[in-house]
Amino acid sequence: MAESNATQVILTDDGIKIINAQNTADNAASQAGNADSAALIAQSTANAAKSTADSNYNYANSEIAVQSNATAKAQSTADNAFSQAQAVGSQASAEISNNSTATAKAQSTADNAFSQATTAIDNGKVTSQAVTDLKDGSKLTIADLENGLATKVANSDYASYKVQTASQIAQKVDNGAFSAYQTTTADLIAQKVATKDFSAYQATTAKSIDSKVSSNDFNTYKTQTADLIDDKVSSSEYASDKTQTASEIADRVSNSAFSTYQTQTASQIASKVDNGAFSAYQTTTADLIAQKVATSDFSAYQATTAKEISSKVESSDFKTYQTQTADMIASKVSKSDANNVNLIPYSAMPEADNLQWAESGTGGTLSATTHAFYHSGADSLYELNTAGSTEVFAKSPRFKINANATYTFQLKGFASSNVSSMDVYVLGRPNGSTSDFTVAQEIIKGAVLSKSALDYRTVTFTTGAIDEAYLRIDNNGSTNGTISILGFTELKLEPGDTATPYVYGAEDTMIAQMADDILFKVTKGDLIDEINLQAGNTLISSSGQLTLAADTIYFDAKKPVIIPNANITDTLNGKTFHDGDIINDANNTSNFYPFTIEPTGKASTTLFNSMDALRTEMSGGGLRTMYRAINSSGSQYEAYDGNFSGDIISLNSGFTNGKDMSFSQSVSGNQLTGQVVLSPLNGIHLWGSTQSIHFSGLQMNGTGISFNSYGNIIADQASTWWRVTNFSGSDIANFGTDTAGSNVIQFNRELDIGNFHINTGHTFTSADNGDIHFAKGGGGAANIYAGAVNYTSLVKSSLLSVKKDVKKADAAYWAQLVNSIDLATYQYKTDDNTSHLRLSSIVDDVNVTKQWQLPDVFISRDENGKLNGVDDSVLLNATLATVQEQQKEIDQLNGHNMELEARLNKLEAKLNG
Repeated sequence: MAESNATQVILTDDGIKIINAQNTADNAASQAGNADSAALIAQSTANAAKSTADSNYNYANSEIAVQSNATAKAQSTADNAFSQAQAVGSQASAEISNNSTATAKAQSTADNAFSQATTAIDNGKVTSQAVTDLKDGSKLTIADLENGLATKVANSDYASYKVQTASQIAQKVDNGAFSAYQTTTADLIAQKVATKDFSAYQATTAKSIDSKVSSNDFNTYKTQTADLIDDKVSSSEYASDKTQTASEIADRVSNSAFSTYQTQTASQIASKVDNGAFSAYQTTTADLIAQKVATSDFSAYQATTAKEISSKVESSDFKTYQTQTADMIASKVSKSDANNVNLIPYSAMPEADNLQWAESGTGGTLSATTHAFYHSGADSLYELNTAGSTEVFAKSPRFKINANATYTFQLKGFASSNVSSMDVYVLGRPNGSTSDFTVAQEIIKGAVLSKSALDYRTVTFTTGAIDEAYLRIDNNGSTNGTISILGFTELKLEPGDTATPYVYGAEDTMIAQMADDILFKVTKGDLIDEINLQAGNTLISSSGQLTLAADTIYFDAKKPVIIPNANITDTLNGKTFHDGDIINDANNTSNFYPFTIEPTGKASTTLFNSMDALRTEMSGGGLRTMYRAINSSGSQYEAYDGNFSGDIISLNSGFTNGKDMSFSQSVSGNQLTGQVVLSPLNGIHLWGSTQSIHFSGLQMNGTGISFNSYGNIIADQASTWWRVTNFSGSDIANFGTDTAGSNVIQFNRELDIGNFHINTGHTFTSADNGDIHFAKGGGGAANIYAGAVNYTSLVKSSLLSVKKDVKKADAAYWAQLVNSIDLATYQYKTDDNTSHLRLSSIVDDVNVTKQWQLPDVFISRDENGKLNGVDDSVLLNATLATVQEQQKEIDQLNGHNMELEARLNKLEAKLNG
């Protein structure tokens, strides 16, 4: 028993430790088993996740297949819809074709009806009451003619000839041949008149005409016309004008100058009649006539002719024709037929600086120029040019036009071989419409004008429901990408279906001159001392005086009036004033003068030389200077424009499309290559790759600096520095600009970059006193590399002399806090999939109930209490306390292990001994 107790004491003292050690080993084994189990669970979870991923992948593939089938169904449905649309389109085309056939038949029927109606009226033989009224109205004109003939018949020479002629006509009337012909003709006419068809047609036509004449519309129109004529004749303005005209004629006839001229003329005529030569000629002529009249052949012919004339004069047909002719003459003498009407304003010989026509379209140019095809280059015409493949337009000013009326259009023009074609449109609208046009009529389509001469085109058409219109000429584009030229002039639009000769200036109503022009002549020696036309208005005196007194005085624009020297003491109002002669240069195609002043107030100067053309234009509030190159290796000619006004100066460089000797193109848009704009509102503006502001200093030696149009600073080749200095000349910043790179960039005062400061004391600071972070990449702090680092601040922070309330730290407490930290593996949101796995503590600034534990003593905050992250200095020292505590525990465990080992060895010896 005693031995047994001894053994029990040993187990109680040392066996417990052995048991504890075994328990610790068992626990470790258990934890390893748990770890193996956790690994198996993790493997199972991973396998489940892979299975789920595979399932989702298969499901996605099936969905893709379903979508593919849906797409195929949608394509099939779209194909069916398109097929149905084609079927409907075919049916619509068939309907359109049927309608077109019906329209053609209706048009043919209408044409036949119109032709029958025209034939019926032309063959009618019954004269209406309206025609009878017109015949009676022409009697006054016939009486006047009779009075004139009576005067002629009274002279003795005519009387003698009349007797002889009458005798000859009497002889001719008696011959049998004519009598037989007369009888035959009368029988033929009688047969024609007696036919049933003619009688029936005659009666029908008479009724149709009578119904038209007696209709209310015609009577109303006849009454209105009569009233209008009566109103014009009886109007006070006409009566006043008639009285004034009569007075002026009477004054002219009775004035002494006319009386003298009348006497002189009578005397000259009398002397001509009395001279021997005329008398001899008169006698000879009379003898010759007598011989001719006496011949038997003439006598017979005379009689026959007399009888024929008598029958013709008495016939009803001649009476009717006589009346119709009188009416036609009366209508032709009216003012409307005497006018050479042209509705198109500014239809020829345009002025380069006052085209009036407008151009539209992309890349087109409308100008006034001359060409050898037109008046041998003496007069200008319109040119519509483009290098593009799309059409450009020339538009005339608007003009009045009658609705649903017949008009005839004509033009002359030519086209270069690369003009695809040209069109002409009449674009109209009714009164009150604000649309550009409501009716568009293409009167000439796809015409190709001659390239070697002036071509002529004319067309007749009927307008629609329009009251005003404008003309549009289309150049349908270039066929080869180079300038295509369409020239046109002498455009004319006139009422009716007949083109009449073009008269320049027909945009204003012009009355054509008749054949009987009035010509006044004064022979030498008959000159008078003074001509006074309507006293007080115009006086021409032999004393050298010319007086023109009127509200407006016009001079011939084609033949300018030349006044070598004049003193003008009052306002001079005129059209255009030129200084010097037209510039004698082959490139002066627009006939510029050296200096011109226009009625608008614009003054211009022009110069041509062998290299370029220069022009300056000054108008109210603005000045424009233009340079145009005369020579070029291609189709683009160098050009410059300078524009000066009160609020801007613009200098433009670029080119013109073709030689621009009329200065009609503007250096702008796609023809602009560089621009400098100076404005008090917007400052200086540079545009273009070659534009810059250059600072060259005192010498032009290439050592300066340029600011280009993008604002970049560019140094000259020999430049060394670009400096910023203060007022006293001290350097603030120096930027080395030498090509060798020997000169550095220097900042001589504090440099602020956001909140980061670099000062002259070689110190980095932050403006908000916050931390300064160095990061290897965008994801956050990593390794920091430095050649030498001064840790003065860290050493200073460990000195006892700079601290107070110093107490020994409770290492066990800090070790406990460190052991309570939750560690986590993670990646930053900016990391990519190849970034390595990171491990650290986490400051949970997301969840209210913290998911990741970190004692607050380790957290850094700013002065406002906002989380900044982990306070690494506190965590580092707490980790040091943890190491110290762990070292103490290790030392204690080592002592216990050595004591346990000694006891085991002693026990083993006893058991073996």
